[in-house]
Amino acid sequence: MVAAGVVLAVFLSAAGFALDQAFRDTALTSVEERLTGRIYRVLGNLDFADLNGQRSAVESSPDLLLATPESGYYAQVLDESNDRVWNSRSMLGLTFEGPSERAIGDFFFSKTASSAGEALFVLSYTVLWEGPDAGSAVYTVQVAENERGFTKLVSRFRKSLWLGFVGIGVVLLLVQTVILRWGLKPLRDVAIEVNRIERGEQSELTGSYPLELNALTENLNALIRTNESSVKRYRNALGDLAHSLKTPLAVLRNNVEQLTIATDSDNSLVGSLDQLDSTINYQLQRAAVAGRSVLGGSFEIAPVVEQIANSLRKVHAEWRLQITTTVEQGAKFQGDRGDMMEIVGNIADNACKWARSSVSINVYLDGGDRKRSIQQLIIEVRDDGHGMPQEDVASAMLRGSRLDQSTAGHGIGLAVVKELVEDVYNGKLIINSSPCGTVAQMRFDK
Repeated sequence: MVAAGVVLAVFLSAAGFALDQAFRDTALTSVEERLTGRIYRVLGNLDFADLNGQRSAVESSPDLLLATPESGYYAQVLDESNDRVWNSRSMLGLTFEGPSERAIGDFFFSKTASSAGEALFVLSYTVLWEGPDAGSAVYTVQVAENERGFTKLVSRFRKSLWLGFVGIGVVLLLVQTVILRWGLKPLRDVAIEVNRIERGEQSELTGSYPLELNALTENLNALIRTNESSVKRYRNALGDLAHSLKTPLAVLRNNVEQLTIATDSDNSLVGSLDQLDSTINYQLQRAAVAGRSVLGGSFEIAPVVEQIANSLRKVHAEWRLQITTTVEQGAKFQGDRGDMMEIVGNIADNACKWARSSVSINVYLDGGDRKRSIQQLIIEVRDDGHGMPQEDVASAMLRGSRLDQSTAGHGIGLAVVKELVEDVYNGKLIINSSPCGTVAQMRFDK
């Protein structure tokens, strides 16, 4: 719109200057033609005679404008020496210069100023006068007109012209705005549908679009379907792989443990199998991550958090922990439901293992980065356990790291959570621990 406005302004300005110049030239030509007619009337109304040996002009039928003092219309006759031999009554003591050029039978148009400083248009016409005594003399007839009428006429035209052009420009911009909005409406509709897909409100573009956008919408839908199908096939394949590896590994572990007991030999093989099992678990969980998809859906977090809390209440029922959940209304997560269960489940399960009596899971929205105007989703898990030294927090998030060997596990839960939160979803995992308990906070940009 800015570019269109600039082009329109330049075009109308150029057209305005051209029309202004054309009108000015036409008005000036009109002045010249009017002065030409007045010269002919002056010539028709004057008679030159030789009185007492002096050349003089006798006015026989004066022009009314030329006979009215200060009318702004003047006439005079100059001899070949540029001495005035006659002037109209309207001049009333005024004078103005004679022509700078003289050629018998030619008109000479010019601008000058009177002795009173009045701006004048002057037309001069030089004639060869032949008297009755066969004598001849050269005379120059000059008629003048004040510029005030011409200036007012041009000024009125300019005012009307530019007011008209401004009105035309405004109307054209409004029409152009309507046309652009109408022409770009399909693109806005596509953008709205893509936003709905990002929010998980629909799974593909369903609108009816013009021919120019068909290729775009069809390719976007194909991309979404291909992405969903690929993720589904990939995760199914990983599930099959996990099943095929876990069963023979469990059989192998059982056989090795029996062999170790029977022979009372070193159990280093069992440790190697444990390490292999840990590595397989970590790599499978890592590879199975669906991650954030720009065109993926979002889902309500509340049901997922409540499902995890119910599971933990059953798993840790013997400890009689008080597990509470608080989820802000409308809180949604854009990504995979399994990833969310992996993140919250691992953190909450760790909290239950170390809590004394209570664990809370809180989900809320925060203003986030004000400079970027991005809202953040915050998931916070608190426990009232003994905590751990703050300097050990970084070590606890390393793969295979277990600060307390007395609890069950492979030492990969926090490592998986950290990778999911920070590497896959570009979020931030913050763990603060003290003797009063531990707070794990996960931040995600919405």
